[in-house]
This record gives sequence, C-alpha cells and structure tokens, in this order.
Amino acid sequence: MIRTNSFKVFRISGIDIRIDYSWFVIFALIAYFFGFSYFPRVLPGISIWLIAIITIISALLFFFSILFHEVSHSITSIRKGIPVKQITLFIFGGIAQIEKEPDTPAKEFQISIAGPAASYFLAIVFGVIWIVSRQIPVIMEPAKYLTIINIALGTFNLLPGFPLDGGRILRSIIWKVSNNFEKATIIASNVGRGIGFAMIAVGIVYIFLGVFFNGIWLIFIGWFLQSAAAQANAQIALEKSIKGIKVKDVITTEIVSVSKDITVRELIDDWFLKYKYGKFPVIDRNNNDRYLGIITLNDVKELPREKWDIATVGEIVNTYIEEDKIEMETELYEAVKKINSGNISALVVIKDGKLQGILTKTDIMQFLKIKSEFNS
Repeated sequence: MIRTNSFKVFRISGIDIRIDYSWFVIFALIAYFFGFSYFPRVLPGISIWLIAIITIISALLFFFSILFHEVSHSITSIRKGIPVKQITLFIFGGIAQIEKEPDTPAKEFQISIAGPAASYFLAIVFGVIWIVSRQIPVIMEPAKYLTIINIALGTFNLLPGFPLDGGRILRSIIWKVSNNFEKATIIASNVGRGIGFAMIAVGIVYIFLGVFFNGIWLIFIGWFLQSAAAQANAQIALEKSIKGIKVKDVITTEIVSVSKDITVRELIDDWFLKYKYGKFPVIDRNNNDRYLGIITLNDVKELPREKWDIATVGEIVNTYIEEDKIEMETELYEAVKKINSGNISALVVIKDGKLQGILTKTDIMQFLKIKSEFNS
C-alpha cells in the first residue's frame, strides 16, 4: 500500500490534486505576510475584517497560480501521451508526478515550456485587472501583487538548471543536438546544482545584510534545487549501473508469509521475533492462498497493545492494490522509480491471485552493494 505525507483534495482532468502537510507551513507564512505586513501597508485605514478577507482570497489565488502552472505541465504531458498521476502542493510550491520521462526532445521542450507560459498568461490576466481597477485599491493591490508573483514564478522557473523548467528546456536542447539523453541530463543537472549553490550564497549575504526572511527563503530554495539536481545525477548513474537487469534477477521468491487469521500477538512472537524481517506478505489460506497485502512492523506499532491478543493480521493488513504490482520482466530501474515515487513498502508479482515474489528496497540495496563489490 502507498503511504504519503499528503492528502487528496480534488481531481482535474483525471489528475489527483494533493496537498502535502508541509504546504500548511508556507500557507501560514504567506497569509501572515499578506495580513500583517503587505496589505496593512498598501491599504492603510482598511478594516481588519476586510484585510482578513483580502488576505485569504489573495493567499488562495497565490496557490492557484502555482497549481495552474503545474496543471499546464500535466495537461500538455497527457496530450503528448505521457500519463500524470497526481500534482502535489508542498512547502516549495508544486510538483507534477509524471509517470515517465518524455521520449523525445520535442515533447520535453513542449511540456517544460507550458508551465512558464501559463504563469505569464496569469500575469497578463491579473495585470489587466490591476490596470482597470486603479480606482478600487482593495482589488488593485492584490491584482498588482499577483501579477508580479506570476511574472516571478514564470521567470524563476526558466532558470536553466534542472529540475526547473528552464533546466528541462536546456536538457531538451542539448538532447536534440547531442542525441544523448544521459549527457543532456548530467549537464542540465550540474547547471542546476550551480544555480542552487549560488542561491544559497546570495541567501547568506541577505542574512548578513539584515534581510533575514528573504535570505532564509533563498537558502531553502537553493538547497532544494541543488539537492534535486544531485538526485537527478544519482538517478542517471543508477540507471546506467543496472541497465539490462530485470525484476526477476533481484526479486525474492522464497517467501515467508503469514495467515490472515493469526493474531497480532502471534505475528510478533512467531514471525517478527523469529525471522527478524520488517514486513511479511499476508495470505488467505481458506481461499487458495490468495494474496491480501503486506503487514509491517509499523502497522503493528500503530495498534494499541491491549488489542494485540484480539486483533487478527487480516484486520490491519495493508491491503494489496494495483499500484503494488510489478512484472518479472520489468526493468529493475523502473521498479526503483515506482517504489521511490509512490513510497511503496514493497512490490509484488501476482499470478492468478497468488504471490509469486516480493521486491523490497532492502533487496535492491543488497543487490547493488554486491554488484558494486564485483565492479570495484
């Protein structure tokens, strides 16, 4: 079962829109900035209740701008035949979970440019509202700020460092010229790391100059950018190291399973303490050993101790869902991406309802460790 730190709020064009819990931190900061600093300064004499209403609407439109940016990426991706599972709003903005990388430079370019173009479109819309409402300050000032923020959002994302949109555009151009996706990714991500470190340096300077909030924010964004760029490099190295290796070469087929009918106490005493594993597949022995899902040590810890002798494993098991499934012939790198992107406990191979094999992060790490020993 997939576990995330976000929750679904609605769907757009078949795409789940989710909010990460970290989003509430930045929402609170933005609301505080609008309500206690920006609007009281540019709208003096306005009642506190009207300031509160303007603040809430402006904060929501601020995040609508981010969402609109990501939805534009996603819809363009879908139109190019690349599925998008979800969009998540989090502390640094938003991110669209595209199922796979574009298979041509042209698709990469078109998907990447869609976000900044959407931001500039919103900047024009809010800019028109700003101009026509000059005699109505309570409308003009929020529209002015949202115009500026969308111009900033579009421009920032055009910086030529991966994984920003500009970095993906840069990658598409290098990919087109060199016909080498790996080389293009490495160059674009290295530029991204450079931009990230530069932002951290500027943030430190800002702090020394007394612009504390802006400095801290630049440091956080720079750290996030360089970390994401470094991760892209690591992914390329990983993909290269395991190219040609399939799930069947790594997956565990000698499986220790548990029955759904045993109690949690029996699970602890006779499985967790005996085998020292962190998770076990659960089967229904009364239904031809049908696979039900995975039970983990964390699931047991979440259950009150007084229920350990009463509750059965079947009552608390993480029920098997389609996203947990993998095929034996799937490339191992695709399995790694699936585990990481969904934060999945384990991937399983199912045939006729029965469990054929189980693939965990531990299996993959052990395989990579042994492989590196032979390649060193």
